[in-house]
Amino acid sequence: GHAYVKSPIDVACWDILGKVSGLPAYVLLGGSEQAEVPLYRAISQEEPKTMARKIGCYRREGYRKFQLKVGGDADTDIERIRACSDVLKPGDVLDADANTGWTMHEAARVVNAVHDIDVYIEQPCRTYEECLTVRQRTSLPFILDENIDGLEMLARASAEGAMDAINLKISKVGGLTKARLMRDFCVAKGLDMIIEDTWGGDMVTAAIAHLARSTPAEFLFAATDFNSYGTKEIATGAPKRQGGVMTAPDRPGLGFEPIKEALGKPVLN
Repeated sequence: GHAYVKSPIDVACWDILGKVSGLPAYVLLGGSEQAEVPLYRAISQEEPKTMARKIGCYRREGYRKFQLKVGGDADTDIERIRACSDVLKPGDVLDADANTGWTMHEAARVVNAVHDIDVYIEQPCRTYEECLTVRQRTSLPFILDENIDGLEMLARASAEGAMDAINLKISKVGGLTKARLMRDFCVAKGLDMIIEDTWGGDMVTAAIAHLARSTPAEFLFAATDFNSYGTKEIATGAPKRQGGVMTAPDRPGLGFEPIKEALGKPVLN
């Protein structure tokens, strides 16, 4: 238990190991599988036309994968997905993430209404069993997120064919050690991954980048550059988005140095 408390300690241990050994964390996590890590951009719930316009704006920044935040009114969500699909260009990828926001009957309506669109459906309902029921009613590619909180649940969902990909969040599973184990399981089972975290800034983005860089490209759906969503720098040397990609630094450990002044007074010495 207490994965969110354990995670920063676990991640710090990987940073220490890298600094002691003189190796970047991505080497310790399996070696460099790709120099550039593809990123997605989240688009918050708004009017369908507004969300569609934002796709064009983010594409100009280099993003080609777009995660729509849905999970509200089913009729409006159908409009959101269709409006955003209409503005996609070849090579763009669309993911409709409900964040557990639909009931089963709402999810069934949505997936039936957009069955002709090239879109991923992510975590439509609250429980695993509800999501599995929706999965069995659609041919659209399926991503699970909130329900995948450890290796045991991942193994069960894989055995039951519950998804084509998962959203692997480092803090949710207790740190890089367990995230790496789950990553390797997904590679063995042929499951794609979004590699990210629940939120964060420069330090979290660095941990994401190292795990993503050491993941084979064919199984990495996307990662997240959380520090581009924020306005405050809290570490130097952290990965920065270049176009729609980022990479993990080649410096030892996670490759950043915290800006202690930016973090404020320690709550515990």
